[in-house]
Amino acid sequence: MSILQLIERLLSIPSISGFEDEFSELVASLIEEKVDELEVDRIGNVIAKIEGEGYERVLVDAHMDEVGFIVKAIDENGFLRFTNLGGVDRRILPAQRVIIHSSKGKIKGVIGAVPPHFTSEEERRKVPDIEDLFIDIGASSREDVVEAGVQVSDPISFDRGLDALIGKRICGRGFDNKLGCAVAIETIFNIERSKLHADVYFSFTVEEERGLRGVRPVAFKVNPTIAIPLDTTGAADYPKVKPYISSVSLGKGPVIRAADRKFVADQSVKQFLMNVAEKNGIPYQIGVVMGTTNATAVQLAREGVATCPLCIPLRYAHSPVEVADLDDIENTVRLLVHALISIKSFNQLSKKF
Repeated sequence: MSILQLIERLLSIPSISGFEDEFSELVASLIEEKVDELEVDRIGNVIAKIEGEGYERVLVDAHMDEVGFIVKAIDENGFLRFTNLGGVDRRILPAQRVIIHSSKGKIKGVIGAVPPHFTSEEERRKVPDIEDLFIDIGASSREDVVEAGVQVSDPISFDRGLDALIGKRICGRGFDNKLGCAVAIETIFNIERSKLHADVYFSFTVEEERGLRGVRPVAFKVNPTIAIPLDTTGAADYPKVKPYISSVSLGKGPVIRAADRKFVADQSVKQFLMNVAEKNGIPYQIGVVMGTTNATAVQLAREGVATCPLCIPLRYAHSPVEVADLDDIENTVRLLVHALISIKSFNQLSKKF
């Protein structure tokens, strides 16, 4: 299975934040024969271990959840009211196609948008609040909705799959963070365990998009000495982005995330990843970026963890049309594989070799 086929497989199952169970089962089934230990904890995190020589405990984490929505009310005319699960830009919501994941299966719908014929010029300039939006599934009454199997608390995802753009660029929903999951799985498939000095734990965690919630019990349980979380990070190489807001671009390699809104990387792990990339001819970027990742929570677990994330550049994050470059994804796998087999001891990390 190629990395593109793996991404397409992962994208086939939505994993809205708080509703990751089916995706969790898929991940476990993909890696169970490639790891020494595997468990799914009480909240749905997948935790796998590949045994090395035990000199260190390294945690590689990728959150499974993607942003989405949840049904919060059904009106008498059969329109669904909803709210977001994770950060979604409400400017992009009107006229989007969505899927309600009901007890009777997938129900297609559209986020209603009042056409310009029915609005004033002033109204057309405003970005609607999510409380003013609704989903039309074709129903004429609340009874129609109930009969279709839709109920309050059903999760909702964007109705988008994977599309190939020109070159090696791809487009879809849920790249944040199914691309990180793909990198972790591909690393499990490709790493030569006989070369591992450290014991390596891979976690696929829930609810990152709602407060970095899922990774906390994992970090406590594993008690790693070193952590390399995997995520995406915003590229800024397209029109209308303010100059110097970020130096990250598509196609220039994985991002070693030096700092973000809530996190500063451990300098020894950051330097180690840079050294590994340079030794192996892998392009990379240093990122000082907005937002945050599970690294924020992992770094402060127990006595503290030496942590630095690896991120895949991504355009249009938290939208149904996220864009990434396959070269960046493949180079993230390369860098992670080389890094994991190079870790011998914590004290060795920042040394040139």
